[in-house]
Amino acid sequence: MRRRVHQVNGHKFMATFLRQPTFCSHCREFIWGLGKQGYQCQVCTCVVHKRCHQFVVTKCPGMKDSTQEEQPTQGQSQRFNVNVPHRFVVHNYKRFTFCDHCGSLLYGLIRQGLQCEG
Repeated sequence: MRRRVHQVNGHKFMATFLRQPTFCSHCREFIWGLGKQGYQCQVCTCVVHKRCHQFVVTKCPGMKDSTQEEQPTQGQSQRFNVNVPHRFVVHNYKRFTFCDHCGSLLYGLIRQGLQCEG
């Protein structure tokens, strides 16, 4: 039996069973339930509630760029000409912390994850 894929803004969401506490990447609420509680993107691994997947507005970062992307207007390109990349460094979290991207619990005693320095 094939699993159904829900495509939204380049994300390819499939129903999934979550093995650890997880927060929704869209509404930031905890994902509760038994069985397949949420949808996970097969490209970028972000996790959302079943009720939230159709409202995701962010484009999947793993999506292939199309040649038909909207070109910014002259005013927009001048206004938003600053491109500051994230600088991630290893971080020790003192409390239970969940990933802002996929919603999964960061586990371990030290060096649980990365945090943007900027």
